[in-house]
Amino acid sequence: MSLDERAPAVARTVSPPVPVRRQSPSPANAVVVLAPLTLTIALGLWGIRRKNTMWGDESVTYQLAHRDLSQIWLTAQHVDLVHALYYAVMHEIFGLFGGGLLTLRLPSVLAMSVAASGVGLLGLRLAGPRAGLLAGLVFPLLPQVQKYAQEGRSYAMVCALVTWATYALVVSVPHRARWRWAVYGSTMLLACLLHEFAVLALVAHGVTLVVSRVPRPVLRAWSVAAAGVVAGLLPLAIYSAGQSEQVSWIGGPVRLRYFLVVAVVGMACALVLQRCLS
Repeated sequence: MSLDERAPAVARTVSPPVPVRRQSPSPANAVVVLAPLTLTIALGLWGIRRKNTMWGDESVTYQLAHRDLSQIWLTAQHVDLVHALYYAVMHEIFGLFGGGLLTLRLPSVLAMSVAASGVGLLGLRLAGPRAGLLAGLVFPLLPQVQKYAQEGRSYAMVCALVTWATYALVVSVPHRARWRWAVYGSTMLLACLLHEFAVLALVAHGVTLVVSRVPRPVLRAWSVAAAGVVAGLLPLAIYSAGQSEQVSWIGGPVRLRYFLVVAVVGMACALVLQRCLS
């Protein structure tokens, strides 16, 4: 008797794994990406110069990004180490396109438009074209999004990186390819190096995976990627902790009620949308 004949009958009746359904490209899917992108760019360019005025933190970006890279590094040894990478990026952009006010803010406009398209793709992936289009169009209308889309700081870039890292995570869960997890980890690490608080998104991703009860191999893959992000961020976090006094004057969140209202309204809209689509 062969091994196949002695195998349990249950083993021979196991159904093959269900293939992952891939979304075929269509004009509707393109609209989900292009409509939020276009709307965000239009809103970001509207009044971008603000009568040629510049506020405090933007002036820091303007001054430091016009220095040589060696001077930026020397300055970062004393203050603003957490923003050193952003200043270096803006230094290169100024070198390519000039150091005017438009060049200072245009990268934020483009980054936030990329974030809006990522939000649309996330909605498309998770809930379908209508949800993706609605999410992508509502995103650039949020006051905070409009604010940071016209601000010469790193926040729009961080938002774009976190959004696309989230999309990479969603795509990596069913496919489980190592290169996809590498893309996720490297994108999250770049976001964290631009702003350390982006690591909170990494925590949110982990909680989401646990609550969603994904298979253990997925959790292991995320854990490896998360460990790489934390290891890459740790030196910056340690050294920048010595400069915490420069922001010690900042108090707690003064608009906690506003954020709570937004969170509650967002959850309510998600529940209503889920019922409408089901």
